[in-house]
Amino acid sequence: MENNSALNIKDLKVSFRNNRGFLQVIRGVDIELNEGEILGILGESGSGKTVTASTILRLIEDDTYRIDSGSIVFNNKELIGLNDKEMRDIRGRKISYVFQDPTGALNPYKSIGKQLKEVLKVHGESFSKEKIIQGLKKVGIDNGEVIYNMYPWQLSGGLCQRVVIAMSTLCSPEIIIADEPTAAIDASLQKKVLDLFKDIHKKNNTSIIIITHDFDVVKYTCNKVVIMYGGLVMEEGETEEVLKSPKHPYTKELIKCVESLNKNEKELYSLDGKAPSPEEFKNQCPFYDRCKYRNDKCLEKIPDFKIVGNRKFRCVLEKVGEDFE
Repeated sequence: MENNSALNIKDLKVSFRNNRGFLQVIRGVDIELNEGEILGILGESGSGKTVTASTILRLIEDDTYRIDSGSIVFNNKELIGLNDKEMRDIRGRKISYVFQDPTGALNPYKSIGKQLKEVLKVHGESFSKEKIIQGLKKVGIDNGEVIYNMYPWQLSGGLCQRVVIAMSTLCSPEIIIADEPTAAIDASLQKKVLDLFKDIHKKNNTSIIIITHDFDVVKYTCNKVVIMYGGLVMEEGETEEVLKSPKHPYTKELIKCVESLNKNEKELYSLDGKAPSPEEFKNQCPFYDRCKYRNDKCLEKIPDFKIVGNRKFRCVLEKVGEDFE
């Protein structure tokens, strides 16, 4: 079956303003989300995953950044260049965003019911109390009539997360972007939240992007994964295939870290060094300083993508697809 693209990002380059002008933080990102797919964007802090996702819906303050080049196409419509009104018609209604901190995403001075009502009102949807309570029920909040009149500060982190997810689904969007959806809640609730996204996907065929630093989240939830590092996509493929046979040394090292943790080894495996900051970006492989398999070719330029089957990765190693060791 041929996949239809729900969202297609091509050669996206984004810079942030600093005291010397602009500094590029996203350096040519290509990501495609297919209809009915759950895609994980995985990477360490500073890899560029949240900036990439925020740029889709223009959630960054206009005077702090600029899009240097690239294309973001949703339903055959180019999003870069849309005016504010056109963007508002898409943001929340067609593509919704679940922020990392659920309590910070809610207004502490307004009741839950009022905030959910405002979401519907802004997008010209009917906003009856019954519809809102039904929306809360869909995300596992059975006492919606009680929650409706409560305030965010009266709720647990897990309940706030469910409310934010309910808010993101009220207008039946085609795409949901969830930024670290399990990072701010107790470990005991994380599986329930991920199950909730899987349920939304199953019932509505909603396309979902999950931004995370946790390979276990990707393994449990996502059909496909994109690995980011240093403002670039380093590897992309079906989740099961990437976990079984990583093509890029960075992916291999990440998986080693996860396996070490899951095996409860006395000495946990960890990556030496740290990810480069944008000030340290160079025209070379960004993983060079931390890579066990590096050679002089890595310094010549940012590696081009190699494509093997349905896998993409940036690496100069000749023995692609084989064990690096």
